[in-house]
Amino acid sequence: MPVFEYSGTTGAGRTMTGHVIAATAQEAIQMLRQQELFVTRLREKVEEAIQVQGIREEWSFTQRVSGKDLAGFTHQLATLIRAGVPLLECLDLLGTEAGHPQLRRALRVIREQVEGGSYLAQALSSFPGIFPPIYMHLVEVGESTGRLDESLSQLAGYLEKQTQLRAKILASLAYPALLVGVALSVLVFLCVWVVPQFSVLFSEMGESLPWLTQVVIGGAEGLQEYGLIWLGLMPLVIWIARKWLQQPAIRERKDAALLAMPVLGSLLKKAALVRFTRTLGALVQHGLPLLQALDLARGVVGNGVLERALTHVVVRVEQGVPLSESLRLQGTEPFPSMLIQMIKVGESTGSMDGMLDKIADLFEQEVDRSIATVTSLVEPAIILVVGSAIAVVVIAMYLPIFSIGSIIG
Repeated sequence: MPVFEYSGTTGAGRTMTGHVIAATAQEAIQMLRQQELFVTRLREKVEEAIQVQGIREEWSFTQRVSGKDLAGFTHQLATLIRAGVPLLECLDLLGTEAGHPQLRRALRVIREQVEGGSYLAQALSSFPGIFPPIYMHLVEVGESTGRLDESLSQLAGYLEKQTQLRAKILASLAYPALLVGVALSVLVFLCVWVVPQFSVLFSEMGESLPWLTQVVIGGAEGLQEYGLIWLGLMPLVIWIARKWLQQPAIRERKDAALLAMPVLGSLLKKAALVRFTRTLGALVQHGLPLLQALDLARGVVGNGVLERALTHVVVRVEQGVPLSESLRLQGTEPFPSMLIQMIKVGESTGSMDGMLDKIADLFEQEVDRSIATVTSLVEPAIILVVGSAIAVVVIAMYLPIFSIGSIIG
């Protein structure tokens, strides 16, 4: 987006200079007039526009800022603003102290935009890969109400809870992933080092091999011959698979299949509902209209099936149907009866934001219990499957030996 350098005078006759980001020169003038500034000179600053665009393009190919880093920055910014430190000094300090390099670079550009007359929310919108829509909307509400520190504190709490939820789910998958990694390493070792030695021995014997032994030896030879090629192609295969799964129709079918799984589906559904209710509660608490809050909350659910259901909910709410009734009309498959009933109570008592937080806490407790259940079931299943695979390889190698022993006996 173009960057415009300006000069102008305030109503008190004070001269001000700076730069502002806008789509057109007319939009830039309107933004400056809203700040009660009479523009006397305005020109596009091409070099800075290229710099901002370059950071955006580089950002798309680099690691995203983690929720933990973003929550830490938000908490520090809220603390500094509450202590009375001017916003520009806050951005200067945090732009130097931020741990993530991309966040530091973004904060330097944001600081320049704010110094040029942009609101903080406008400056944050230049980096949608770092700051999600909910972040910019809550900052905008804080700026418009004069309670930016409160908005940032609540936003930091929201980000921390979202990060903790994600960390719980990933932690529950860490040990099973370790088991799978160790098992695959053992299988590769058997196929690359052990099976070839048996293969040489069997070829010297000149006897016909059982079909299971032939299959295992063929697989081991294929792994030796093409293993490195497949390993080199793995990043490309993963990238293609991710792009394919991101297609809306494919993604929705994949999410539907995940939700239909016996225990894991329940865990994923509850985690998605935690994200939805927590986000919706934070937005409603800050005074955003329900329709806008629902649309933003729909985007953080992370499940195509629930997103489609919430799209229908948004349409019904726009037509004047209460939120609880709109959710009920979608059926209990996407939205549990308990959630619908508690939202109905929140609507009748006028405490929707508090009720949504309670729902999120309740579902988060259920997520913890589901994680324990999934872990207790998945670990033995992985051990059984992996142990069976290793046993198949071992049995396949010893079958010819057993056959020879029976013939000699």
